[in-house]
Amino acid sequence: MSNLIPSQIMPANDSIHDLDAYKSFVPVFNFTTFQAFLPFLYICPTIVVMLTILVKYKKAKAALNSATMDNNIFACIMFYFTFNMLFYFGDYFHLNLPTAGFVTSWCAGVQPNRGFTFLLMYAYYSNFGVIICPFLVCLMRLTIMMSPRQNERYCKLIMYRFAIPFLFLVPLALVAVNITTTGYCKQLNHPFSFGSIIIYEGEDYARLNTIIHFSFSSFIFSSNTTMTVFMLYKLRMTQTSSTSARTKELKRRAEFSLFLAVVSSVAPFITNSICSISFLFDRTAWDYVLFVRPIGNDFETTMMPWVLFLTHPMFRSKKKTSPVNKASVFVTSTNTSSTRNATAVTS
Repeated sequence: MSNLIPSQIMPANDSIHDLDAYKSFVPVFNFTTFQAFLPFLYICPTIVVMLTILVKYKKAKAALNSATMDNNIFACIMFYFTFNMLFYFGDYFHLNLPTAGFVTSWCAGVQPNRGFTFLLMYAYYSNFGVIICPFLVCLMRLTIMMSPRQNERYCKLIMYRFAIPFLFLVPLALVAVNITTTGYCKQLNHPFSFGSIIIYEGEDYARLNTIIHFSFSSFIFSSNTTMTVFMLYKLRMTQTSSTSARTKELKRRAEFSLFLAVVSSVAPFITNSICSISFLFDRTAWDYVLFVRPIGNDFETTMMPWVLFLTHPMFRSKKKTSPVNKASVFVTSTNTSSTRNATAVTS
């Protein structure tokens, strides 16, 4: 049970509503309170990088830059950026800020209400969007690799017939179970100190949300891993003794790109899985491992934009790429299958 003063009787659900000790709570500046501000040190530059990527991509498309990437892949990446930012702020108000104690006294005076419920649904919805987007990027890459000549047609069909509905409707269905619950502010147990709270939906709903999240993320992660392994296998199988140096370089970049994509999704999957498993099977350990969840989520939020910005040819200012002309289009259309496969994955 929480580290409360003796005169307080804590409700069974650990709600802090209308408890005088929490109404008069004043946070003391320490590492716990500092962590409420720490993420902005890397989130703000990441937002700038995201906007820079968008602006440079539009300029590259307008100039018919040969280093630009596939439209559908870029759209999925921008969805990924957007959902990452939405989830960051949702999780910040759901977990990071409340645990710092800055809203504890205010929250103690607010009755459990549906406003907290919608905050939780917003955080969960955006989190599912973050989980889905790497899957869609991987699916687009695989489509381009398997159908290099007709990839534009197939990718467009996948985008409008599957990707967009899947991205926006599936998370809505997964969070719909929370519509009947009422959110409230809950005191976290040891090792969190008195005043460290979380916006909570109740034990039964939290367990249901954890099961849904863990099952869905495991399915998506398994799908991503399977597609990535298959693409790496295809890249290796197209390697021949007569392969040109340029194609070998493209393959090396493709394999490195796929490796980074896997790494960016592994970290949050591991941290979220640790929290989910501890919540389901060892409830007392959940408070001890809860701090690792924001680490994995923030790692994913920042890694993809920075990796894309620092490694993609479109953003390398020192290396100028020539506009696409008829000759380059002809070369692309008559290129070897192995070169097209490698180029598709690096897009």
